[in-house]
Amino acid sequence: MNIFYETGNAKNSDFDPFVIRRMNPNSAWANHSYNHFVLRHIFHNSSDPREKIQAGKEIEIAERKMTFWERHRNFDLEIAEFYRKKYYRM
Repeated sequence: MNIFYETGNAKNSDFDPFVIRRMNPNSAWANHSYNHFVLRHIFHNSSDPREKIQAGKEIEIAERKMTFWERHRNFDLEIAEFYRKKYYRM
């Protein structure tokens, strides 16, 4: 059971650092930030222990991905929060 992210030792063979440089880090961060918000909600409010465990694992993944995009040279927190508000109304 996965909520947003695949957990385990899945290796991403599509990783290309040149494509990553051209991506919009603010939009990607907004997506992972929303996922993080939903996963925290599930973790704190679910009555299913398996769902809580899975949400806890995926919270760590979302945090790691948000940190990755924060290190991108074109990342701007204000713009990223604007995208999050625009896309997810939060």
